[in-house]
Amino acid sequence: MTTGTATDPGKRSFMDRLLDTVERVGNKVPHPVLMFSYLIIGVIVLSALLSLLGVSVTEQIAVPAPQEVTPDFYEDTYEYTLSGIGSEDVEFEIKEQTITINSLLSIDGIRFLFTSFVPNFQGFGALAVTLIAMMGAGAAEVAGLMAALIRMLVRVAPRALIAYLIVFIGALASVASDAGYLILIPLGGAAFLAVGRHPIAGLAAGFGGVAAAFMANLIPTPTDAMLFEITNEAIALTGGAPISITADYFFQAASTIFLTLIIGFVIVRVVEPRLGKYDPSQAGDPAQAAAADEIDPALEARGLRRAGIAFLGVLAVVLLATLPPGAPLRDPATGAIIGQTPFMSSLLFIVMLCFFIPGIAFGSAVGKYKGPNDVIAAVVKTFAGLGGLIFMLLMISQFIAYFNYSNLPSFIATVLAEWLG
Repeated sequence: MTTGTATDPGKRSFMDRLLDTVERVGNKVPHPVLMFSYLIIGVIVLSALLSLLGVSVTEQIAVPAPQEVTPDFYEDTYEYTLSGIGSEDVEFEIKEQTITINSLLSIDGIRFLFTSFVPNFQGFGALAVTLIAMMGAGAAEVAGLMAALIRMLVRVAPRALIAYLIVFIGALASVASDAGYLILIPLGGAAFLAVGRHPIAGLAAGFGGVAAAFMANLIPTPTDAMLFEITNEAIALTGGAPISITADYFFQAASTIFLTLIIGFVIVRVVEPRLGKYDPSQAGDPAQAAAADEIDPALEARGLRRAGIAFLGVLAVVLLATLPPGAPLRDPATGAIIGQTPFMSSLLFIVMLCFFIPGIAFGSAVGKYKGPNDVIAAVVKTFAGLGGLIFMLLMISQFIAYFNYSNLPSFIATVLAEWLG
């Protein structure tokens, strides 16, 4: 990446020189596919070497102690019951477990390399998340809804606050898991471009929001639900009172505001000045691009109204499926909405619908979508542009599977824990 800078080369500060070094190193980083290919080779070689040397590590683990169980009958029945199970005073005993390295160049390892290649990719959840999220975003993008929303954002938000607004939205996007990476980051670049600012700074603002501010949110997220369940399981072992999913809400909410201000400041005061003044000619022919995306203002306004109505319709369906007692998106056992519930498991699908249905409504209103075939073509076009990402996900899935098979994660974690102890 070639960037400009307004700083005099003869008066560069230590921070400028440090950032120059980071940029030079970053420019030499190979393609992500190559990076994970090198990592796969490294895992294979390292696992074979450590296995050949007989390297192992022993750790102590706590396991439930055997309980005395007495066969019995339920009262007035002939059905068996086992007394002694379910006691709250569960005792644990410490056992030693030896972790050895599984060589990927052994007979079993080579067999795993060949037989697991397809299942590794089939079971890689990131691929499904990517395709589902981009299905909705693609339909909205091709229809022109994204560009219209960006233009509306630019009209409403002060130019100086766009970076902070994008970071804030990025932080909130963690409620939809990884969807923010796929949707908000490109929108950040497009929003900056629309006001004549460097689009790479907009990409950085979007990435900072969804990555650096990840898990800082004003509402509970699926990850919060997972963490509080794990925490309650640990608390139960000590006899303590369980916590709720909102136990750290005030910290999360305050962190959202704090991180928005810090990340926005870094984007505006550090990242954007280093990129230099943006030259619109780098984006190609501005007139041609504008002509391609130009929509009659009256049609755009009508499209936005219809998209808004469609969004409210999707929201109404979700609320009807969530709020009433016994609703299908509530937990069937407890009736809860937040936690390990159907609603939280459906968030990505709901987010996709919030883009897909309004995108169709907008496209139909402005004449971009004249029938179902146009919508299908838009999604196909979006998926066609994901070839490089899918290839990278293929390599990532193999690396994770091979890394786990080798037992290197457990080995490294145990060694580091001993060093820290």
